[in-house]
Amino acid sequence: MRAASVLAALVFALVTVTTALAHAEPAKVNPGDGAVVKEMPTVIDIIMTQDMARQAEANDIDVFDDLGREISLISAVIDNNDRKHISVTLPHSGLRPGAYTIKWKTLSADDGDTAEGTLGFTWDPNATAIQPGRANLKETGPAVAPGDGGAVTAPSLGGGSGNGTSWVLLTAVAIGMFVAGSGTTFLLIQKRS
Repeated sequence: MRAASVLAALVFALVTVTTALAHAEPAKVNPGDGAVVKEMPTVIDIIMTQDMARQAEANDIDVFDDLGREISLISAVIDNNDRKHISVTLPHSGLRPGAYTIKWKTLSADDGDTAEGTLGFTWDPNATAIQPGRANLKETGPAVAPGDGGAVTAPSLGGGSGNGTSWVLLTAVAIGMFVAGSGTTFLLIQKRS
């Protein structure tokens, strides 16, 4: 009975620490990171790992062409029904084929932390092979890409800004070991009493 309590405390500590120390980073993106598309997307969709706080200019997606010119003329919008979903509409004309950079920034509603990073895709109307890129960047639930539900790849711990993943896991493991050690010590003391 006590071992089950210790195990439950360990699981709770790991889940709580991992959630509390994480940021609102991209979990799913459409088009996928590194994608090669034949048609220029009209919308960039990103599903984040956490809800985003509704604060002016705290969450945004900026898209730049291969010359470094910003092509996203309006601010990104957080979905009213899903605060993990942010999107930006792109212009319908005046764009040229090439590599595009997606710069994103967020403010987490869960812990108030900010995060930012870059993703990218290539628009090549003459491409002989379409590449979906990495649509799933982090595991958060059903493996469905935002938007049209296009091709997805296996989830990974990479992607996003690249900051935080290793230290969050290290912290969670350290706290888990502390809780497990404390529980074991408690059980040994109780057994000797």
